[in-house]
Amino acid sequence: MSRHLPAIAALLALIPAASHASEARGESTPLPAKDCVEVSGTALSAIAEGPAYAAAEIKCGAKLSLVLRRQTGMNGNLPVWTVLDQVTISKPSPRHELLQPAYCSSSRFPDLAVFALGRMVEQPDGSYRSENVVKAWRFDIRRERLAAIPVDGVICALDGVD
Repeated sequence: MSRHLPAIAALLALIPAASHASEARGESTPLPAKDCVEVSGTALSAIAEGPAYAAAEIKCGAKLSLVLRRQTGMNGNLPVWTVLDQVTISKPSPRHELLQPAYCSSSRFPDLAVFALGRMVEQPDGSYRSENVVKAWRFDIRRERLAAIPVDGVICALDGVD
């Protein structure tokens, strides 16, 4: 059971973002191919008076991508999303996963949304902490791009369940 806790914890960490999942999937630029599916998604905080942003992990066969989107309009009650940037994710092992900004931070970019490619490992106190982070990206709002950042100083953590 404890082997599955990182995956369950990751899903639970996305619940606030998932509350907007039906809205985030309103209308979007089409996925790159028919065999592509959205694995996960998260809302990204932005400037209060600016547009809404979201990121999604897209799987096309064996290929994974991190896609940055901006809300460009409305279609009735559903937002319309446009893809701004995309990075291809290569997992060095099956245990590596895309770690979301809900539980990742960088000492170099403390106030920005940070994504990381690494593994979550259970700690003795029942919490989880990132290990073997091999790549990381930040959301560059000025350029509306995902920018690669150094992995030193990137930490992803999740409190243990009581």
